[in-house]
Amino acid sequence: MFEKVNVPVLGLIENMSYFVSPSDNKRYDIFGTGGGEREAKRLRVPLLGQIPIDIATREGGDRGIPIVSEDPQSPVTAEFNRIADKIRKALP
Repeated sequence: MFEKVNVPVLGLIENMSYFVSPSDNKRYDIFGTGGGEREAKRLRVPLLGQIPIDIATREGGDRGIPIVSEDPQSPVTAEFNRIADKIRKALP
């Protein structure tokens, strides 16, 4: 779709990629694995990152407070920061 209107695509971000249980810190791939990688490959763009399903991220979003502000040390914040760095590097 973006190609049809000449909008450059810098990459793909996989949302709800996995869930880390707060009780045992174990990762669960609720929707399977590899979907973001396959789609990025199909579209011939880089996979910029994978954002997990995260309760604190959802709660902060509901209150209008991004997780990067609410909890700068969270793993989700770290992933958002990695993605932002990749985007910055891709821009002219």
